[in-house]
Order: sequence, then structure tokens, then C-alpha cells
Amino acid sequence: MNIHDEILAELRELNGDLSSLRTTTRTYTPIPPIKTYSPTEIKSLREQGRYTQTIFGNLLGVSPKTVQSWEAGTNKPSGTALRLFQILEHNPQGMEQFLLGQG
Repeated sequence: MNIHDEILAELRELNGDLSSLRTTTRTYTPIPPIKTYSPTEIKSLREQGRYTQTIFGNLLGVSPKTVQSWEAGTNKPSGTALRLFQILEHNPQGMEQFLLGQG
């Protein structure tokens, strides 16, 4: 057997090994882009939940001063906070229930 035949035999064997590998297909559901919220919308979202700035901050993992600065327009919320606002907007009780171990 010459080198050409050996290489060809190895390639055929490798092809057989590769064809036995399984492939998986995943379905991708696009996640909507992060919505931005104005200071007025942030305050409205907080008030709809009947939260004080302290409780709203605890819910989101930030200080009351951070909530105050968002509502005053001094600072802008991060992407993570904006995503949490979206969750609160679509399921106001869901996050609270989750955090309290009821969901």
C-alpha cells in the first residue's frame, strides 16, 4: 500500500467516525431589546407597586438614594435595572413573590 492509499484509508475512517457524531438543534427565541425608562416612568412604576423608594430599592438591590437619583434624572439606571423594570411592568407581583419565596 502506498502513502496515497494510506491517507485515503485514514480519511475514510475519519469520515466514518465523524458521521457518527450527533448534532443538536436549538430553537432560539429572540429576547426583546431593553426598554429605556424616563424618570417619570420610573416613579410611576414604583408608585404602581405602592413601594416607597426604600422598598423599591431593596426590591431592585440598590439604595434609596439610587432610586431618588433615577427619579430626579440625575443618574440613569443600568441595563440590569432596566430589565428588572420590564419584568415589574409586565408582572408586578411576580418578582415580589419570587423574592419572598412564594413563586
